[in-house]
Parts: sequence; C-alpha cells; structure tokens
Amino acid sequence: MHRSLQFRGMRSKFLKSISDNPEVKKRFDSATLADLANGKAPKGWDVHHKLPLDDSGTNDVGNLVLIKRDFEHNLFTNTQSNITRQIGTNGAKEILWPVPKGVIYP
Repeated sequence: MHRSLQFRGMRSKFLKSISDNPEVKKRFDSATLADLANGKAPKGWDVHHKLPLDDSGTNDVGNLVLIKRDFEHNLFTNTQSNITRQIGTNGAKEILWPVPKGVIYP
C-alpha cells in the first residue's frame, strides 16, 4: 500500500484513539471530541509525524501527534526540512531532532 494511503488510515485510527485521552478531553468541546471519535481532526489542527517518514519514521500511531497547524506544525516541519537540507542527499549526521511529546501539542 502506498504510504500516503496508509497514513490516511492511520491518521483516522490515531484520531479515534485519542478521543478519550484525558489530556485531549480537557482541550476540546463535546462536538470536537465527537469528530475525533469519528476520525476527523479539529479545525486548525493537523496530524504530524513525530519522526518524519524520510528519517526512519513510520505511520504507526505512536509516531503521530495532534498539533496546531499555525504556528506549531509549520515550525516543526520547517525546522525538520532545514536540518535535512543541510545534511545533503548522501550525507549522514547524528542530530538532536525536534520531536513533540505526547499525543497533543502544545
């Protein structure tokens, strides 16, 4: 299965799995929690790979986090892109990767 199709399925599974999380329940109203239980992300939020697929990350729910689109998701994505761009195509380098903790960030 193509990894983008796999991600869509895991994205929905992840959102459903966090709908009962106490940390998530504190952040959203009942309508938004119902959307999460149906596999839909809240408006203004994205599902983000903690460790990018290009850097040995997977579509497993343990590698996913619900993250605010503006400003946080853009910050992580741009930072990760800038770091990998500096390494080069065939380069290898050990780096301290910016990874959000938990199932929801911030």
